[in-house]
Amino acid sequence: MLGYTVYPAMESRHVFTVSELNSTARTVLEQQVGSVWVQGEVTDLSRAPSGHLYFTLKDENSQISAVRFKSRSSLLSSVSIEPGTVVLAQGTLTVYEPRGRYQLIVSILQPLGAGAIQLAFERLKQKLQEEGLFSPETKAPLPAMPSTIGVITSSKGAALRDIHSVLERRWPQVRLILFPSAVQGASAPQELRAALARAVRFSQSTQPLDVLILTRGGGSAEDLAAFNDEALARDVFDCPIPTISAVGHEIDFSISDFVADRRAPTPSAAAEIVVPNREDTLGNVAVNVHRISRRIRSAWKARSDEFRLRSEACLMRSPARRLETYDQRLDVGLSAVLRNLSSAWKTRQDAVIHWGEILRLSDPALPLHRGYSVTVRQADGMPIRSVAALRIGEPIETRLIDGIVLSHIEEVSPHEA
Repeated sequence: MLGYTVYPAMESRHVFTVSELNSTARTVLEQQVGSVWVQGEVTDLSRAPSGHLYFTLKDENSQISAVRFKSRSSLLSSVSIEPGTVVLAQGTLTVYEPRGRYQLIVSILQPLGAGAIQLAFERLKQKLQEEGLFSPETKAPLPAMPSTIGVITSSKGAALRDIHSVLERRWPQVRLILFPSAVQGASAPQELRAALARAVRFSQSTQPLDVLILTRGGGSAEDLAAFNDEALARDVFDCPIPTISAVGHEIDFSISDFVADRRAPTPSAAAEIVVPNREDTLGNVAVNVHRISRRIRSAWKARSDEFRLRSEACLMRSPARRLETYDQRLDVGLSAVLRNLSSAWKTRQDAVIHWGEILRLSDPALPLHRGYSVTVRQADGMPIRSVAALRIGEPIETRLIDGIVLSHIEEVSPHEA
């Protein structure tokens, strides 16, 4: 039998425009599917300048476009989603009409596994930071040279061996006291809190602890999760002993790192932080002893000089010292006077001798002793110096050493020139 196909009349068909079709698909998806939860891996992640987050969710066989609008995000802004993160997304299935693209508008986005741990970490970190548990003003200073150090860690872990090795090398006289505890697993947070409480009781009742180190070696995020416990963080914050948190490796951070008084990147670094280097300390001691000795000698000399000056000043102001000074000045003055009198007396004596010698040499009788004679006028006794002053018959006297001869001038014979 021959078959046939019936085509309806053209006027009974409804032809959709592209916009109508996309709008219809959007309405059907939003009304009939509505809000859904989807698990998938994040890929093709990009953040628009507006703050909207565009990405793709995929599994082994399929993928779907997704967008998380900034205004609809309920996730903490401090948590970042990276490509490759497996997430649990809640949102509305719809169609982006301008491009006809099937997509999921995400309202809630939560990482799974390690991502969930990171999310919890960021939420607790933000909460404790807002409460002031990370404030620098609450941090206690570490002692410069501790004598007793407490360690909270596993008794079988490498962290304890690393700390002991560093302390033995840098500061062997320190005493190390272990408060063992599990450092990972479900019971670890409670055991860490109990070990912390034992350390505080030991410090208060048995022997004071100078520093308390809370530590373990590296591991995965799940392994380090015990040190992100909120109750443990509050106990560390309330601990009266200065604390150092050294959890994992340098790139690992835990809540205890932020709450403790000091964070160390590794257990070995914690041991290096808590004690000084013996060789460096001995060198510094020698330098300081030399510097102090030099300062003491300088200060002693300055004080000695000051004491000497002040004592001399006091002696000069005392009555006895003044009398001694006056006596000394009197002696000096009398000696000067006597020296001056002696000098003046000698000067006068020399003058007398000089003038006496002159008088002696001027004695008219002196030539008489040598055989000479002096002739004078009898009338006035004046010495006759020239024949021109004589007259014939004038009486004269000739004086000799032993007498006088009287005579008259009978003749005058002048010498020819």
